[in-house]
Amino acid sequence: MPEMTDIGGTHKCAYEQCECQVSTLNTYCSDYCSDADDAEELEMQCDCKHTPCALADEDSLPATPDEAE
Repeated sequence: MPEMTDIGGTHKCAYEQCECQVSTLNTYCSDYCSDADDAEELEMQCDCKHTPCALADEDSLPATPDEAE
């Protein structure tokens, strides 16, 4: 897999449909993305519930720990 790290110490979640950024210490932003990638599910949009991918804004979780503050 090509290196996806940027100068901010983050990279895109490894699940192709996800738009979240994760720290270089993580591969996925959530168990949802890890499970979906392992199952090779084909979706139109990620449903991890984080802000960049939220299907319903009121149910969104912060995409990164910084957004939680």
